Amino acid sequence: MSIAKHFPYFSKVIYTLKRYFPVSLWLFIVFYLIINNGLFWLSQVLIHSQRYVVVLEYIWIIPLLCLRKIWSIILFTISYICIYIFDILYWIKQFYHYENLSEFIELLYFIPQAPKLYWLILGLFFGYLILSLFLILKFLVRLTSTEMIPSLSVLYLLFVISIYDYRGVNLSDRYMTTGWWGSYYETIRNLKYNMQFFWLKNIKPEFYNWPDGGVLQKQINMQHPPKKILFVLNESWGVFIPNHEKINLSIMEPLLKVPNINVIEKGENPALNKTILGEIRELCDLKAKSLNFTLGPWEKFENCVPVKLQKQGYSIQAFHGSSSKMYSRKDWYPHMGLQNAHFYPHFSNIKLCYSFSGACDYNIVHDVSAANKDAQGKSFIYWLTLNTHHPYSEEDMLGANTYDCHQPLFNGRQEACRNLNLQYQFFQILADEIKRGGFKDTEIVIVGDHSPLIVFDEYKDSFKPDSVPFIHIRVN
Repeated sequence: MSIAKHFPYFSKVIYTLKRYFPVSLWLFIVFYLIINNGLFWLSQVLIHSQRYVVVLEYIWIIPLLCLRKIWSIILFTISYICIYIFDILYWIKQFYHYENLSEFIELLYFIPQAPKLYWLILGLFFGYLILSLFLILKFLVRLTSTEMIPSLSVLYLLFVISIYDYRGVNLSDRYMTTGWWGSYYETIRNLKYNMQFFWLKNIKPEFYNWPDGGVLQKQINMQHPPKKILFVLNESWGVFIPNHEKINLSIMEPLLKVPNINVIEKGENPALNKTILGEIRELCDLKAKSLNFTLGPWEKFENCVPVKLQKQGYSIQAFHGSSSKMYSRKDWYPHMGLQNAHFYPHFSNIKLCYSFSGACDYNIVHDVSAANKDAQGKSFIYWLTLNTHHPYSEEDMLGANTYDCHQPLFNGRQEACRNLNLQYQFFQILADEIKRGGFKDTEIVIVGDHSPLIVFDEYKDSFKPDSVPFIHIRVN
């Protein structure tokens, strides 16, 4: 006796399932999800990144593929590319914080100067887009049909009703990522912060006062400033958390060992996550919501340290190893009193370093020292360093590493270890220049611009996220 004879309704259910939910449908769903999420799943395993396991936008466009018309395939392709691009852009935000799309586009102008690693990542993203579209349009489309649309709709409805996670995700902050699946539309709709992501028009930065104040104006008495001041905004100098007191003190050890310096103060100060926000924090005690500084308004820059010192008769100079076009510094530096600024390639030695394309700090230090010695009368020099920028290349090391990255302390923290080695080197080259007499009778303030960027380390909590160290010394 057959089962169908005794259980006719069961037989009809089986028949219906086979007809409307065939094996080809399940194969399509599985392979489709693997194709459009695979790169991100792999990155989660390799570099411990964060993202929805499944992004629902990719599923919403499946009916276009199922129609199998030329116009629907074209529309699917365009939609897929757009979703993929936004997927990548949101994924990047967990490592590099940018406020809106126009700001990200500005950064793309400097891709030719970016480290080779960034080129490799960009090529990987583009290559995977081509590969995934090829696999979908060449092979998976054969599994589709218009009959699949109602079946997919039923499955999606059951998913939404039964197991959909409505919490939402703020993908601008990797530590707030929640849920296994979700929609970028939901993220945009629920979080006003992320609405800025879609602003294509340029928005004025709206400079407003930094409540905590920068280190520079706390350390330098602006009513009676010293005759010679060197202010160093140190790229990616952060507060290392594991075994932090010993490590953080050892970073500055080369400087502390110089016999003719007096340490006035050292400590930590609140900071945001971008270099130019660090610049206006320190030089002007200001914040900004947008990084489009070229638009102004400039009124509040009149209270920046270089402007104030210029009015007191100081000569003002600035040094930075990258191009003056980077972040449009050539346009807004003059408004904060940095008219006499030296950028790449206007240095005595223009050897390019690896961490970020630009002149090497261990060469620029000689130009800074010479400018300090040659200055007649009162002098303020601002030096924004560069070579401790991510990805913290070992090729920029002049000698043996100070910190052994193979010791247990740095398991899962290789990027952090390389950062520490480069930071130690920076303090060493500055200490050596002080010993050569380059900064005699000068007060030096050094502060980090932001917490170091960590991408590939298993543990991404090596540095305090919202605090940077500083040291204030006087060279006799």
